[in-house]
Amino acid sequence: MCRSTVIAAVICFAGAAGAQVRHWAETPNETIWRTLYTNCDKGYAVDLPAGIVAHASHPPSPNHGFLISASNPGTTAEVTYEDPRVIGVFDEYDAAELGSARAYLDLELKSVPKKNVLQIQNTVFQGLRGVHARYRVNAKETAHLNESLIVFRKDGLVYHLILQTTDNHYAADSALFAQIRSGFRLLTIREGECFNQ
Repeated sequence: MCRSTVIAAVICFAGAAGAQVRHWAETPNETIWRTLYTNCDKGYAVDLPAGIVAHASHPPSPNHGFLISASNPGTTAEVTYEDPRVIGVFDEYDAAELGSARAYLDLELKSVPKKNVLQIQNTVFQGLRGVHARYRVNAKETAHLNESLIVFRKDGLVYHLILQTTDNHYAADSALFAQIRSGFRLLTIREGECFNQ
C-alpha cells in the first residue's frame, strides 16, 4: 500500500514538474499575455514587467505580436492603435523583399503624413542590424511622438518595436518602452509545430 502511494506521488510530481505554465488567456475580444509573451513560430519572446498586460489577436488570426496601453499598462480592456499612447511589438516576413530594416523604416515614414523626423540612427539590437527612429506626427487634435525600432533577421523576419505617445507623457512611456525592449529576446526557430506558453 505504501509503495503504490509513493509511486503515485512520484508520477503526479513528475507530471506537474513537466507541465508548462501558460502565460496567456482569451477574453471575448483578444488574447492577453502576462509575465511572458512568446512567439515560437517567429523566433522571439518578451519578458513582461510585473503588472503589464500585452494584448494580441485571437486564434486563428496569425500571432504577429502585441500592444500594451502606455496610459494603463495593466488594463485587460481591449487596446488598439487608435489609443494615443501605446507600445507595440510586431513581426512580419520580408514578403516585400525590402531586405533591410532601413528600407522598412523608409516605407513606414513614407506612409505617415505631416511628420517631422527628429532622429534616425543605425543600431544593433539583440545581435541584429536595425534602425532606431524618433519622429513627431502632427495630427489635428494633438501631436504624437513616435519611436520605431526595426530589426532584420537573416531568415527573412522583421521585428518592429514601436512607441506612440504624447509630449507630456514621453518620459514615463519611454521608460516603459525601454523595459519592453530589454525584455525582448530571440528564440531558435524550429521546424514543425511549436507551442507558445
